[in-house]
Order: sequence, then C-alpha cells, then structure tokens
Amino acid sequence: MLLPLYPLAGQEVVVSVSIRDGVTRGDEHFAALRADSALESYRGTLVSEPDRFDALWRAARAAVSVGMLEPDDDRSAEWYDLALDFADRAVSVEPDSAAGWQWRAIATGQKAMAVGPSRRVALSEQVRTYALRTLELDPGAAGAHHVLGQWHAEIQRLGGLTRFAAERLLGAATFREASWTEALRHLERAVELEPRAPIHRLALARLLVDRERPAEAIRQLRTGATLAPAEPTDPGHLEEIRDLLADLESGAR
Repeated sequence: MLLPLYPLAGQEVVVSVSIRDGVTRGDEHFAALRADSALESYRGTLVSEPDRFDALWRAARAAVSVGMLEPDDDRSAEWYDLALDFADRAVSVEPDSAAGWQWRAIATGQKAMAVGPSRRVALSEQVRTYALRTLELDPGAAGAHHVLGQWHAEIQRLGGLTRFAAERLLGAATFREASWTEALRHLERAVELEPRAPIHRLALARLLVDRERPAEAIRQLRTGATLAPAEPTDPGHLEEIRDLLADLESGAR
C-alpha cells in the first residue's frame, strides 16, 4: 500500500531554541529528499526531549520514508516498526492531535504490506480505525483520506475466495464495508487537498484504471508527471507515474 508522506497543516508547537533547531534541521533534510538524515536530526531532538510531539510525528514520517526507500523487505519492516513506535508515542503525548493518528495509520499500513496474510488482516483493521480517528480530529487530513481510499481499493482488488476467507475465517468484518465508490471519494479528496503530492495522483490513476476509466487516469498522470519532488519518496512515485502513463498512452493509440 503506497501511502502519503505529507504532514498535516497547523501542527507546529512552540519549543526551545535548541530543540527547534534540531527539528528545523530535520525539516531541511526532509525537504532536500534526505530521509535518513532527517530521521537522525529528529532522533537527536528526542534524546533530550523524548516527549516532544513535533519531533515524534516527524520522526515517524521520516522512518516511513526510509522504509519505503529500502529495497530489502525485511529491513523495510524494521523501519516501519520504528515509525510505529514514534507514532504510538506521539499519540500518547497528544491523543487529540490528528498528526499522531495519521502517522500511526500510515506506518501501520506500510507494516501490513510486509507481513503474512493473517497478520495483514488484523493490521488492516487497525489502519482503518486509525485513519477514521484522524479524520474525526481533522477532516482535511489528506494522508488519512489516502489511507482510507487505499483501504477500500485494496480490499476490492482481492479475489473472491481471499476476501471470503478474510471476512469469515479471519474475522475481518469491516471488509464488507469496502467499496469502489468510497475508494474513489477518498482518493479524489486527497488529490484535492494536496494537488502537488505525486503519490495521491498515482493512487487515484491506478484506481481509475481498475474502474476502466483510462482517459481520466491519463489526465491525472499527465498532471502528476509535471510535479517537482518535494519529499524523499517523490522521485520514485514520479517514475511510476511516467511508466504507467507511457503504458496507458501506448494502449490508447
């Protein structure tokens, strides 16, 4: 499950100069597409202020990025575990802040893709819960809309037997609520909220392909291909956008 890495608006807090400098350095590294350096800066801040909320959710974001950029699946899972630790701590520090819940949802979603089927089902249920909680706190959280859109889409993509097993044998009762309509609604909202995030347009385009709407997918991809990378995983998403666009355009000729 590809998931968004863009932070929520309005999550800054007032901190001391020394702590703020560490977070600022991390943000600079992140904007320069250096996820590993950003993570180290945030972790340095947390050494002296372990409950610093703005450093915790940013550390979760950076760890997710490092995991997504890691070619080895086992190593990726370790980074997602680290991201979950930071996100869980963020939620513990500020349980009514959307940023902690959003990165909890994202990190859990990434972790779900790195484990076996039965464990994946349990984690998928958590992903939905965390994303819904995020939207209760901030209906404009683009990352949570992306997560929910992907949740609906991935379940709809399951084969009939696999979905039956998940619902009946593994207890995934919420899987019955999945729909293409909700997948489209959430992913379109994510694009609307963060139009310059390549990952949202890529996910929406893939959904449109699934729904046999290639012309609309091509429009999303053409716009996505013009975007500049703003976060560490954006270059990879832009490459996927260009590859899918080339495939669709060749098929449309």
